[in-house]
Amino acid sequence: MNRIQLLGLIINLIIYIIMILPCFIMSFFSKFYKNKKRLLIILLINLIINIVFSIIIYKCSASIFSIFTNTPGIINYGIYASKILFMSSSLYSLKIIIPMYLFKNNRIKKVAILLLTKIANTLILSLFGICFFNTKGFLFALPISDFIYYIIYSFELLKILR
Repeated sequence: MNRIQLLGLIINLIIYIIMILPCFIMSFFSKFYKNKKRLLIILLINLIINIVFSIIIYKCSASIFSIFTNTPGIINYGIYASKILFMSSSLYSLKIIIPMYLFKNNRIKKVAILLLTKIANTLILSLFGICFFNTKGFLFALPISDFIYYIIYSFELLKILR
Protein backbone atom coordinates (compact mmCIF):
# COMPACT_ATOMS: atom_id res chain seq x y z
CA MET A 1 0.00 0.00 0.00
CA ASN A 2 1.50 3.32 -1.00
CA ARG A 3 1.17 6.79 0.51
CA ILE A 4 -1.70 7.87 -1.78
CA GLN A 5 -3.75 4.80 -0.90
CA LEU A 6 -3.07 5.22 2.79
CA LEU A 7 -4.11 8.88 2.77
CA GLY A 8 -7.23 8.03 0.75
CA LEU A 9 -8.15 5.40 3.35
CA ILE A 10 -7.50 7.80 6.23
CA ILE A 11 -9.88 10.32 4.67
CA ASN A 12 -12.45 7.54 4.29
CA LEU A 13 -11.98 6.71 7.97
CA ILE A 14 -12.64 10.35 8.89
CA ILE A 15 -15.78 10.35 6.75
CA TYR A 16 -16.88 7.07 8.35
CA ILE A 17 -16.46 8.54 11.85
CA ILE A 18 -18.47 11.62 10.88
CA MET A 19 -21.14 9.39 9.35
CA ILE A 20 -21.64 7.17 12.40
CA LEU A 21 -21.25 9.93 14.98
CA PRO A 22 -25.00 10.78 15.25
CA CYS A 23 -25.87 7.09 15.62
CA PHE A 24 -23.11 6.55 18.14
CA ILE A 25 -24.20 9.52 20.24
CA MET A 26 -27.87 8.48 20.18
CA SER A 27 -26.97 4.92 21.11
CA PHE A 28 -25.83 5.97 24.59
CA PHE A 29 -29.23 7.32 25.67
CA SER A 30 -30.86 4.60 27.78
CA LYS A 31 -34.36 5.92 27.15
CA PHE A 32 -34.24 4.56 23.59
CA TYR A 33 -33.88 1.01 24.85
CA LYS A 34 -36.75 0.89 27.33
CA ASN A 35 -39.20 -0.71 24.94
CA LYS A 36 -39.39 -2.13 21.45
CA LYS A 37 -41.26 0.84 19.98
CA ARG A 38 -38.51 3.26 21.00
CA LEU A 39 -35.90 0.88 19.64
CA LEU A 40 -37.61 0.84 16.26
CA ILE A 41 -37.96 4.62 16.23
CA ILE A 42 -34.28 5.20 16.99
CA LEU A 43 -33.32 2.55 14.46
CA LEU A 44 -35.45 4.17 11.74
CA ILE A 45 -34.14 7.65 12.52
CA ASN A 46 -30.57 6.41 12.26
CA LEU A 47 -31.28 4.48 9.07
CA ILE A 48 -32.65 7.66 7.50
CA ILE A 49 -29.61 9.65 8.65
CA ASN A 50 -27.27 7.00 7.22
CA ILE A 51 -29.17 6.87 3.92
CA VAL A 52 -28.90 10.65 3.59
CA PHE A 53 -25.16 10.53 4.38
CA SER A 54 -24.72 7.68 1.88
CA ILE A 55 -26.43 9.64 -0.87
CA ILE A 56 -24.30 12.70 -0.10
CA ILE A 57 -21.11 10.62 -0.17
CA TYR A 58 -21.99 9.01 -3.49
CA LYS A 59 -23.22 12.19 -5.19
CA CYS A 60 -20.68 14.69 -3.82
CA SER A 61 -17.63 12.52 -3.19
CA ALA A 62 -15.23 14.70 -5.19
CA SER A 63 -16.26 17.80 -3.26
CA ILE A 64 -16.05 15.99 0.07
CA PHE A 65 -12.56 14.63 -0.59
CA SER A 66 -11.34 17.98 -1.88
CA ILE A 67 -12.12 19.43 1.56
CA PHE A 68 -9.33 17.28 3.01
CA THR A 69 -6.73 17.53 0.23
CA ASN A 70 -6.10 19.02 -3.18
CA THR A 71 -3.90 16.20 -4.44
CA PRO A 72 -5.72 14.57 -7.40
CA GLY A 73 -4.28 11.09 -6.76
CA ILE A 74 -5.49 11.01 -3.16
CA ILE A 75 -8.90 12.36 -4.15
CA ASN A 76 -9.29 9.81 -6.95
CA TYR A 77 -8.22 6.87 -4.79
CA GLY A 78 -10.36 8.11 -1.90
CA ILE A 79 -13.41 8.28 -4.16
CA TYR A 80 -12.65 4.83 -5.57
CA ALA A 81 -12.24 3.34 -2.10
CA SER A 82 -15.33 5.09 -0.74
CA LYS A 83 -17.51 3.56 -3.47
CA ILE A 84 -16.47 0.13 -2.19
CA LEU A 85 -16.20 0.80 1.55
CA PHE A 86 -19.52 2.61 1.83
CA MET A 87 -21.56 -0.02 -0.08
CA SER A 88 -23.30 -0.98 3.12
CA SER A 89 -23.23 2.45 4.76
CA SER A 90 -26.99 2.90 4.84
CA LEU A 91 -27.18 0.03 7.35
CA TYR A 92 -24.41 1.17 9.71
CA SER A 93 -26.92 1.91 12.45
CA LEU A 94 -27.76 -1.80 12.72
CA LYS A 95 -24.24 -2.63 13.84
CA ILE A 96 -24.38 0.01 16.55
CA ILE A 97 -27.99 0.06 17.78
CA ILE A 98 -28.66 -3.72 17.98
CA PRO A 99 -25.54 -4.60 20.03
CA MET A 100 -26.15 -1.57 22.26
CA TYR A 101 -29.75 -2.69 22.84
CA LEU A 102 -28.52 -6.16 23.77
CA PHE A 103 -25.89 -4.64 26.05
CA LYS A 104 -28.40 -2.36 27.78
CA ASN A 105 -30.66 -5.39 28.34
CA ASN A 106 -27.93 -7.41 30.07
CA ARG A 107 -27.00 -9.69 27.19
CA ILE A 108 -23.35 -8.78 27.52
CA LYS A 109 -22.06 -12.26 26.69
CA LYS A 110 -24.00 -12.29 23.40
CA VAL A 111 -22.68 -8.83 22.50
CA ALA A 112 -19.12 -9.89 23.26
CA ILE A 113 -19.45 -12.99 21.11
CA LEU A 114 -20.99 -11.01 18.23
CA LEU A 115 -18.32 -8.32 18.33
CA LEU A 116 -15.38 -10.69 18.69
CA THR A 117 -16.58 -12.93 15.87
CA LYS A 118 -17.17 -9.86 13.68
CA ILE A 119 -13.63 -8.65 14.33
CA ALA A 120 -12.21 -12.11 13.62
CA ASN A 121 -14.34 -12.46 10.50
CA THR A 122 -13.25 -9.05 9.21
CA LEU A 123 -9.58 -9.83 9.85
CA ILE A 124 -9.79 -13.20 8.10
CA LEU A 125 -11.61 -11.72 5.10
CA SER A 126 -9.12 -8.83 4.96
CA LEU A 127 -6.11 -11.14 5.02
CA PHE A 128 -7.70 -13.42 2.44
CA GLY A 129 -8.55 -10.40 0.28
CA ILE A 130 -5.04 -8.94 0.50
CA CYS A 131 -3.40 -12.28 -0.29
CA PHE A 132 -5.52 -13.07 -3.33
CA PHE A 133 -6.81 -9.74 -4.62
CA ASN A 134 -4.35 -7.14 -3.27
CA THR A 135 -5.78 -3.81 -2.08
CA LYS A 136 -9.11 -4.33 -3.82
CA GLY A 137 -9.62 -7.52 -1.79
CA PHE A 138 -9.03 -5.60 1.43
CA LEU A 139 -11.54 -2.94 0.42
CA PHE A 140 -14.24 -5.49 -0.41
CA ALA A 141 -13.61 -7.49 2.79
CA LEU A 142 -15.10 -4.77 4.97
CA PRO A 143 -18.54 -4.47 3.31
CA ILE A 144 -18.75 -8.25 2.87
CA SER A 145 -18.16 -8.71 6.59
CA ASP A 146 -20.73 -6.00 7.31
CA PHE A 147 -23.35 -7.70 5.13
CA ILE A 148 -22.78 -11.03 6.88
CA TYR A 149 -23.33 -9.39 10.25
CA TYR A 150 -26.29 -7.32 9.04
CA ILE A 151 -28.04 -10.63 8.45
CA ILE A 152 -27.11 -11.81 11.95
CA TYR A 153 -28.17 -8.47 13.48
CA SER A 154 -31.46 -8.63 11.57
CA PHE A 155 -32.17 -12.03 13.08
CA GLU A 156 -31.35 -10.61 16.51
CA LEU A 157 -33.74 -7.73 15.83
CA LEU A 158 -36.48 -10.18 14.87
CA LYS A 159 -35.88 -12.10 18.12
CA ILE A 160 -36.13 -8.85 20.07
CA LEU A 161 -39.36 -7.82 18.37
CA ARG A 162 -41.12 -11.15 19.02
